[in-house]
Amino acid sequence: MCKTPTIGPSDEGPHAVTNIGIAAHITAAAPGRGARRYDPSLTPEQRSGIENAIWLCRICDGIVDRDEVRFPAHTLKHIRRNHTEFVRLGTQVETAVGLIAIGPAIVAGGQVVRSDASCLVVRLTFFLEGSADDLLAFVNRFEAHPHLSRYVLLSELGLGGLLDSAPGVEREGAAWQMTFRWQPEAPRLAATDLAGMCRQTGELISGAEYWVQCFEMALEQPPGTWFADMDGGSHLSELYDTLRGSTWFEALVTCELIRLACIPAPPKLGDRTESHPPIPFVRRVRGVSVPKTELNDGRLTIEVDADLEGYGRWTGPLSLFIYTPEALGIQRAKAQWMTENKRRIENGERALPGLVPPADWKPDDGFPE
Repeated sequence: MCKTPTIGPSDEGPHAVTNIGIAAHITAAAPGRGARRYDPSLTPEQRSGIENAIWLCRICDGIVDRDEVRFPAHTLKHIRRNHTEFVRLGTQVETAVGLIAIGPAIVAGGQVVRSDASCLVVRLTFFLEGSADDLLAFVNRFEAHPHLSRYVLLSELGLGGLLDSAPGVEREGAAWQMTFRWQPEAPRLAATDLAGMCRQTGELISGAEYWVQCFEMALEQPPGTWFADMDGGSHLSELYDTLRGSTWFEALVTCELIRLACIPAPPKLGDRTESHPPIPFVRRVRGVSVPKTELNDGRLTIEVDADLEGYGRWTGPLSLFIYTPEALGIQRAKAQWMTENKRRIENGERALPGLVPPADWKPDDGFPE
């Protein structure tokens, strides 16, 4: 909580240590007067287990044991998880002001150290996803990567873009320094000129109401769930499933929104040309906040702060549907079935039995003949 060191050398001897830390219970070990956060659903083994413990200094231990309202069990678990990640990644995490996504498989913590007309230079202090080996492989095999996967996103600036060429990478102590240049940015549409049909009422909408709908539709659709655009979509549902309790969840959502606002969408069915980004009217993502990660009727609420083309700065809430892993599997199976059906019909082959797959069909089962 306070990050005060709890163990250190003692002057009593060359190998002596002084320890002022306490392994405190998150939920009380037993019921009774003064027992804070007692959970009767836990077994005795769970109450005494490491998952029900948090390491505190003596002052914080006293505060936690006297204020159950301020420090409920879920708050203490969140504090422990955050500090565990902080220690695992090292103290340099505190100097990292943002996340840097390098293609779809690498996410690093770091900051911009130089920017001019010719290039940007960033310092990578730790890897959240991928590794230094993956970074070097990305650089060395740059031309082998799909064109729309050669990008860099900077949550610090709220900007991203496709790379003009392979970035330069060099070691700088415990960190890595990367020099790169973006291609000319993708074309944008003026937000004030946009209008469309409301997906709930079918009525024509424009302005903030339409912008919110565009944000939500782009962030809600996972890749591989729409047969006409199998490569496009957002990874928000998968991020929520795997990292919603992480210190970095909010920053990862920010990077995902930057990608959807800055990187051109893959060509859709029947279209061989690159298009605008999936969210075509956002110039810059100033920030994303997630007030709480609990879902309300299957939806996650986030707050977005962005610069819109032709309008300026806009802030507002979004309510985003989150697919469970089971629902996501069903949607992807349905999309694969429909894609195969279309391929067969176009090639004059016998169509699959039905427009959608049987309820118990999975892609690993193969397509029926």
